Amino acid sequence: MSIYISKFKTLSLTSVLVLILGIIAQSVPAFASHHFESDLAKKYPQFDLTDMFVFKSEQSGYTAFMMNVNPTTGKDGNTAFGENGVYSFHIASSKQLNADGLTITAYLDSGKLAFGIAEGANQAIGTKGQLFGKAEVGKESKFDNGIRVWSGAAQDTFVGNSEGIIGFMTKLLGEGTFDLSTFNKGVDLFKDFQSSVIIVEVPNKMLPKNIHVYASSAMYNTDQWVQVNRLAHPLLTHMFMANNKMEVSEHIQHRPDSDLTRAYAVSGTVLRAVALDNKLSNPVAYADSVAAKLLPDMISYNVGTEAAYSFETINGRKPNDDAMDAALSMFVGRQVTDNANTFNRHPKTFPYVMPIKK
Repeated sequence: MSIYISKFKTLSLTSVLVLILGIIAQSVPAFASHHFESDLAKKYPQFDLTDMFVFKSEQSGYTAFMMNVNPTTGKDGNTAFGENGVYSFHIASSKQLNADGLTITAYLDSGKLAFGIAEGANQAIGTKGQLFGKAEVGKESKFDNGIRVWSGAAQDTFVGNSEGIIGFMTKLLGEGTFDLSTFNKGVDLFKDFQSSVIIVEVPNKMLPKNIHVYASSAMYNTDQWVQVNRLAHPLLTHMFMANNKMEVSEHIQHRPDSDLTRAYAVSGTVLRAVALDNKLSNPVAYADSVAAKLLPDMISYNVGTEAAYSFETINGRKPNDDAMDAALSMFVGRQVTDNANTFNRHPKTFPYVMPIKK
C-alpha cells in the first residue's frame, strides 16, 4: 500500500506512520483516564466525563450503566453536576449507530436530577428525551418503567498509576525507549479523588441483546448546544491517541460514527510501542487489530452476562475491572501491569460506589 502526499514522493505506509509518529511525539500526556480533555472541560468541569461502565446488575434481569463526572468534586459530599446541560448514555444495537437502540439522559431540574429516554442511540446534541421521572440527588429511586437510579458524590472508582503512565509515554514518544520500570512505584493517584456519579439500572427487556455503549455530556453555551465530552474505552485519548490535541479535539467533539477516520492515530501509536518492545512477530497487523477493537469508541456488552474488561476480553466494564492494566496490556501487546491495585472502594452492591457523606 502506498500514499501520495503533496509534492513529496510516494511513501510506504510504514514511512507515513513514521512521519505521523514524529508529530505525535511532540505531545506528552499530562493526565490519566479522561480528565480535562478539552478547553470546555477545563472551563466547565461539571460536564467533564471521566469514566463509564456497563455491567450486570446485582438485581436479576437488569443492566447497570454508570458514569463518573467532574474530577473537581470535593470531599464535603456535595455533588457537582452542571445546570443547563445533559448527561447521556447512548445504547446502540450495533457499532454503526443505526436507528435501533436508545438514549437515557439525566439533567438538573430544580435541584433534582430529571431522567429521560429517547429512541435511537445517536440523537442530536442536547436531546433530553421523554421525561420518565425525577430523583433527589444522593437517594435511590425506582420509576414506573422499572428503571432504578442513584446519583451522588463518591470516591473515584478509577484505579491507575498516573505517574507511571506519564513517564512511560514520555519516554516512548519523546526518547524512543520502551521502559516499563516507570510503573514500579505502583501509586494509585485516584485513591484520594472524588467524582459525581450517575447510575442507571435498566430492565434487560428494554435493551437489545447485544449493546454498544458510550456516554456524552453537553451544555447550552451562549446560543447553542455543544458537546463537552464523550467517552467509552478508558485511556483511549490519553494513551492510544498520545494526547494529541488535534486528534483528541476531533474525537470528543464528534460521535462514534466518525471514529474510523482516526484509526491511523491509534494504530500508529500502538505500532511505535510494540515495535520498540520487539516481542511480536507482526507488529503492524497487531496495531491495526487494536484500532479495530477500540474504534468506534463504544464498549460492547452481551446483556445479561458477566462483564469483563481485560487484555483478553472486552464485554462491558465493571467498576472493579483493572482498566489501566487492560489498556496498557492492549497497548504493548502482552500482559503487563501498572502495579496500582487499591481495589478497596468498589462494593458489589448498588450503587456500586463508596458515597461521601455530608
